[in-house]
Amino acid sequence: MAVSWKVVARQWGAEKQLVVLKPATSHPLQGVKDRGMVQNASSREKKMKSSISQQIISDPLSAILDGPDPLSDLLSAPDPLSSASGPTSSRKKLDEAEESGLNASESKKNSWEQQKAFLLANFTTTATLTFTSSFLQPTETTESRIISSQRRVVKTQTSVTDRSKTQGMSGSERIRARLEQLDSLDDAGGGGLLREVGGLTQSEFILRLNGLKMELTQAWNTDHRVKALKIAIQVCHLICLSRPEHFYPMKFLLLVMDILDTLASLVHERLQQKSKTRRNSTNGTSDYGMLEAQETARNWFYKVASIRELLPRLYLEASLLPCYALLSVQEGEEALSRLTRMIRGIGDPLIASYARMFLCRMGVDVAPQLTQYITENIEDFLQTLKQGLWPEGEADVNMGEDKDALAVRVLSPPLEWMMQCLACRAPHHVLQTVLQHCEEGEGLGQNLLVAALLTTFPHSFIAVNAIPLTHLIAGCSYPGKSQHELVSALGVCVNDAAPAPQQHLPLLNAVWKLITRIPLTKDYLSTAGIWLEFTAKHFTATEVNTLLGDVLKRVRSAHNQEQVPYPVLLKLISTALTNSPDPQSLFPMTNFQGVLSVFQRDSVSAGDGVTWGVTEALLNNHPGEFTDPTLVQHLLTLCGALHDSINALTTDDERRQLSHLITTFIRQVDFGRDFEQQLDFYVNARAAFSNLDTVLRALVQCVCHLAMATWSVMRGQHTGKTAAFVRACAAYCFITIPSLSTPSIRLKLYLLSGTVALINGCLGQGDACMKAAIREVLEMAGSQDAEAGGQLSEVLRSSVASLASTLIATPDPPDASPPLYLLRGLTNAVKSYQWPKDTDLQAYLSLSLLNAISASAQDTLPYHIHNVEGNDSLYGGDPMVQQEAEQLCTSLIKDIVAHMQGLNGVNEKRIGPLAMNTLWSLVTWCDLSQVEMMNTASFLWSLMLKHSQPQVLVQTKTWVSRRALQLKDPYLEQLAKTVNLTR
Repeated sequence: MAVSWKVVARQWGAEKQLVVLKPATSHPLQGVKDRGMVQNASSREKKMKSSISQQIISDPLSAILDGPDPLSDLLSAPDPLSSASGPTSSRKKLDEAEESGLNASESKKNSWEQQKAFLLANFTTTATLTFTSSFLQPTETTESRIISSQRRVVKTQTSVTDRSKTQGMSGSERIRARLEQLDSLDDAGGGGLLREVGGLTQSEFILRLNGLKMELTQAWNTDHRVKALKIAIQVCHLICLSRPEHFYPMKFLLLVMDILDTLASLVHERLQQKSKTRRNSTNGTSDYGMLEAQETARNWFYKVASIRELLPRLYLEASLLPCYALLSVQEGEEALSRLTRMIRGIGDPLIASYARMFLCRMGVDVAPQLTQYITENIEDFLQTLKQGLWPEGEADVNMGEDKDALAVRVLSPPLEWMMQCLACRAPHHVLQTVLQHCEEGEGLGQNLLVAALLTTFPHSFIAVNAIPLTHLIAGCSYPGKSQHELVSALGVCVNDAAPAPQQHLPLLNAVWKLITRIPLTKDYLSTAGIWLEFTAKHFTATEVNTLLGDVLKRVRSAHNQEQVPYPVLLKLISTALTNSPDPQSLFPMTNFQGVLSVFQRDSVSAGDGVTWGVTEALLNNHPGEFTDPTLVQHLLTLCGALHDSINALTTDDERRQLSHLITTFIRQVDFGRDFEQQLDFYVNARAAFSNLDTVLRALVQCVCHLAMATWSVMRGQHTGKTAAFVRACAAYCFITIPSLSTPSIRLKLYLLSGTVALINGCLGQGDACMKAAIREVLEMAGSQDAEAGGQLSEVLRSSVASLASTLIATPDPPDASPPLYLLRGLTNAVKSYQWPKDTDLQAYLSLSLLNAISASAQDTLPYHIHNVEGNDSLYGGDPMVQQEAEQLCTSLIKDIVAHMQGLNGVNEKRIGPLAMNTLWSLVTWCDLSQVEMMNTASFLWSLMLKHSQPQVLVQTKTWVSRRALQLKDPYLEQLAKTVNLTR
């Protein structure tokens, strides 16, 4: 088909129409109904009636939404189960009681699990251990020795058939027989020689303990109750040895807590099962099952009472304390007091401490409201410490640490657990008694008791007695818990529950005297940070600044002697900002600025998350923009440290969060009219954040905004100085954009930078940016752009259209020949690329260029850039411009028509939209007086008849007729008459 494009002269004045405002008669959202999730029946019925009376909506999808929503009906309907039978008041009380009991039990379980996890994590050993048991197999004792003892035990447990001999005995005779059997096995236990395995590692020791636990369970399941008891007795024998001391807490947990709890739960389950199964029997009374369960429980306590050694007897009875619930609550409380006195017979303070811990742990389940035995255990604990923990001159080669530090480490957990059990249920006067014990105590006992009190007692109680506790901490000179640990614990408590206002200043003065005496800088900063939170909450910025001055003095004096712990110092700054009621007042403070000046970029680590928190705190709490150069430099240092933490393991989400944080900082920096300092900051920021594309993109946008701010101040009339400044801004953008990795972002930023440069009269820089943007079109077309994702075609179409529209007002370079230099370069770039055959992307890009080139050939351009002469002024109506434009347009329209003719089969459905857009461009920009172009228009209409919807055809014909009438163009009128709506 012969095609020869001739550009028509647009009548801009005739095409302009005044927009006539008409009053609206209906709201566009009037037909949309408000649907609530929960409706009553009357409102739903009214809505249904109103929906019936409304007009039918033309959208079929909206019509489906009419009528009641079945899911909303279900939600609004009453619950049939709840309406059928409501719970009575007694049932409600029962449910509440059960729920509170479950919550209390769950709370105790969680508390103990936390304590258990702490012990398992902090008490391990690399020393060799010894394991003694008669239940070891011969293969397990190859490297062991048999104890030099001729005592033998029966190898086989009393079988089930032997138990039939006791069937005819009375209850007391049967109990006596079982006790005799237990006594006969009491010496070595189990079923053979007592064997000892030495040289075991910790994992091997634990493995053998797990084997004993499995054997205990197996013996119980096969009705060998006495054998299970014997295994438990031997386990208790193992904890009679406290060496090595630093492994004893784990041994206590693995032996006592795990294995004895297993036996206790098996016994308790059996008793419960007996009481329930016999109670449901039809042959006896309802109390028979309970009586037999009580008899069995007493049988177990008699068995335990017959054990000769103190420690096994004590631990086994303590583990069976829950069974007293079947007998009598009073007996259980008496047993607690009796076991408390029994522990006084244990000579080793370490073993006795953990025995008390176990007793209190079991006692809270038996007698939740009883606290007398806990108080007695705490007093006994303190009394044993007065006698000395280690024998004089004794040394443990496996300790690996100072004996005093070891004593604090292994004795703190049992005391803290006892204090926690007491604090949860004791009245105020009992807690006051414990505080009095602290004041009367001395040495290690006082130190540990004060530390446990600060850790476990209610914070409200500690807040009331904060000043007396401060004096106690000052008097704790024994090498136990360090003083900074006690002061920190006190600070955590008063931060949670503040003392009375009149005590704030005396308390802070007394505590800060102790803080200044802390020798190590790291300990000093961590403690000061906790009390700085207290100061920030209850004092003004002046007091916070005073404390920061003391911190700054300490840091500067210690800078040359030891390494400054920068993470702790950063956390201290974050604490001051986040807890102060008026954080804005801290920024101008001298000492606050001085603390920030300590940091250097190579000294700040971002791996601990503290740097991130401080930066966020500074950004969130600063009032308005950052105008102080010193503060800006500090933030630049912190953000630079965060940027330097990026490595190959950094996730995309972490990069996005970091980029957002740094971008927020950059956009908040504003030096007002000092544009040169602002540009210097952007230059430094580009050097500091070169690995984050999002930050570099924000920097380019900020520099463009800075150039436009300069243009606004100068009202478009630049002086020599401001002209040089905006050229520097354009150069900054032109240098920064190539370092970005995404072609689509580079294209958009080149277009933005070029437009800003042209507005500011920087024609050379603008021309360079436009040329670079044209090159990026090919880069974008040939890349897998992550930013564009699956919408690469749409992004490319909009980007090329924007670029072509900008090039209409962009003047050609002085040495350009022939005219329309930049538009011809963009056209050649689009035509030279090998576009995929299965898309219409090249055709749509050609349409955008067709419109732009036709607009550039007008005698008067549709728009201009302020104070920039366009091509219409430069060429002064030179016919070469129109000839060049018509030549380019002819080539483009031929490519578009050839592409449409090449579509067939399933691809024919793509012809309709493309033909409509091409016809639109033809009617708008082309002179239809030529026969070839009128035939081309008729051809495009025939394609629309085949592949477009009827409403599209009607709208297109209406638009052509209206334009012909508006412009009074006879050729358009002829086209409007020749097009038909039928094929």
